Amino acid sequence: MRTELKLFTHDGLFHADEVFATALLSLMSEQIQVVRGGDNELPEDPENWIIYDIGGGELDHHSPENKAANGFHPGTAIPYASCGLVWRKYYQEILEAENCPEEYMDIVYQRFENSVILGIDAEDNGFNPVADALSAMPGIRDEQKQEILFQARTGFTVSQVIKDFNPTWNSDLNHYDAFMDAVSYAKDIILNRLDSIISSLDGRDYVLRCIDYSANHIMIMDQFAPWEGVLYSQSRNPKAGDIWYVVSPALRGGWNIQCALEDMADRTSYRHPFPREWYGLRGEALQEASGVPSAIFCHVSGFLAGAGSETDALQLAAIAVKQQN
Repeated sequence: MRTELKLFTHDGLFHADEVFATALLSLMSEQIQVVRGGDNELPEDPENWIIYDIGGGELDHHSPENKAANGFHPGTAIPYASCGLVWRKYYQEILEAENCPEEYMDIVYQRFENSVILGIDAEDNGFNPVADALSAMPGIRDEQKQEILFQARTGFTVSQVIKDFNPTWNSDLNHYDAFMDAVSYAKDIILNRLDSIISSLDGRDYVLRCIDYSANHIMIMDQFAPWEGVLYSQSRNPKAGDIWYVVSPALRGGWNIQCALEDMADRTSYRHPFPREWYGLRGEALQEASGVPSAIFCHVSGFLAGAGSETDALQLAAIAVKQQN
């Protein structure tokens, strides 16, 4: 990790692009100096600064020449903004500073790119992935495209959250202080996202062991860890394909039983549903319907059920296994 880092970006209204770029860069150093200014205020010693989202350098994306040189995020039509450029150039140094294991770096890079960076870069470039996809579908009528675009709107994105950190027209808040508040908020988001991704990779071996120990269509986890991505990635593992229910401790107490899916894109494509008559039942009603003493609930959509003990959770799962569908 660097001892000190000097960062320069543009002043005025700020966006998620340069806010998240600043937050990412701040992870590389124990101390940062952030200066915001205009094109006529660029540092006279640029070699000692990281200059981004302004100045026409490699971390700027505003000129046609830079847009052409920067290209697009791989596999997409989304142009790079400064946030993506910073992540692409410095991700290894950032992840090293966060003690990310070297063998994880490439997959952490890609997962963070997909879940955080792409949306910010698309928004900053005014790029709508849905509109872009629809433009390649000549068979869809214009009014249908407009309806799809309307239904696909996500009004309160992280970019909007950051935008709202800007002082309002009638506020006395200093713009620089508001910017640094937004950076602090973005830094928390980044750290939480990276921690979640790295943690899920740490849990992969544990989930694979649970898959190996599964029997009778039931996988038991003594400690909850994100399991869906691991389970559904094991298409060549017959044990993984044979799992219908996953039993694990519930964060609110008791134990959960969750249905495994045939298709991750369809959250109701259960490999083997719970008995239909359980759906939406709670407490005594579910206990009476199932015969399980500590049954707590079955979600109205049928994807999840709960019981007070591991034994009763396994009993619910065993009953469901025997149910004919």
